[in-house]
Amino acid sequence: MPVRPRHCQVCKKEIPQARLEAIPETRVCIDCSKTIGGEFQLELVPENLSKAGSLKKNYGSFDVKKSRRKP
Repeated sequence: MPVRPRHCQVCKKEIPQARLEAIPETRVCIDCSKTIGGEFQLELVPENLSKAGSLKKNYGSFDVKKSRRKP
């Protein structure tokens, strides 16, 4: 299903259709994404499985927190 065409928030050029299909939530074009170091910042957050109040840290798995960088 084709995604509706959009313009880059930084340079105002039209974002290529292939990029919109690959990353539907994108707001910037490829060139601007390279300039700002990527549109999204990923952070690994450890899941703490220890009991409340315990000083021992018992980590299970990691969750990925995805946040948008400011252009």
